[in-house]
Amino acid sequence: MKKIILLPAILFNVLLIEAQTLNGTYKSGTDSLLFSNEHITFRISGFGGLSSTLVGEGTYEIVDNYIIVHTDEYSGMKSNFKELAGSKNDTCVVKVVAASNYPVQGILIESKNKSGKTITAGVTGNDGKVYLTDNGKITKISASAMGYNSIAFDNNTGSDYLISLADNDVIEEKTAVFRFNEIDEETISIILLTDNFNNNKKREDELKKLEKRARKSNRLDKRYKKEFEPFDDIY
Repeated sequence: MKKIILLPAILFNVLLIEAQTLNGTYKSGTDSLLFSNEHITFRISGFGGLSSTLVGEGTYEIVDNYIIVHTDEYSGMKSNFKELAGSKNDTCVVKVVAASNYPVQGILIESKNKSGKTITAGVTGNDGKVYLTDNGKITKISASAMGYNSIAFDNNTGSDYLISLADNDVIEEKTAVFRFNEIDEETISIILLTDNFNNNKKREDELKKLEKRARKSNRLDKRYKKEFEPFDDIY
């Protein structure tokens, strides 16, 4: 009798575990969600009025109708820089280009001292350049703009820099939270609630607060369709 009762309980637990995992690739235009066992890689856009694309990867867990993503270091394309020999006395020339190697206008470049205080700042022009006064006190240089992967690096006095910016916002070493619904076997809908969830607070209460804010701001969800591998006829 105990064996008969135990079997349905085991089957129920197996079904519950399977219901709490997603597998495969879901797409919406150029956006994508790739689930593989307990790992996820995502590329999403258009949430909360954001025109930029958010990318990230890491482990995930499903709690009720929330996908909680613990992001790791992103393995895809990120911004990088190259140190060059200085071309001007007492001036650091910073040039910013896109992945296509064309100059990027409108990027905020800041030089900072060892305490993190901004010394000088400028915005790149048509040539993608900013000229920073090099007084020997600059310890770091940063480049940032909405829609691009920000970057900061140590400065060597007397050097110029070429920065290549990736045209997406990278989420790393943070916790992102999505609200999701399973529409049918091939379709899910998601809403990005936050890309910087505070794990130190009571999780259940914080998730409810995030969803309440999303509803209050009339944030719309986005539907993603599952992609299937092409079937090769074996006959």
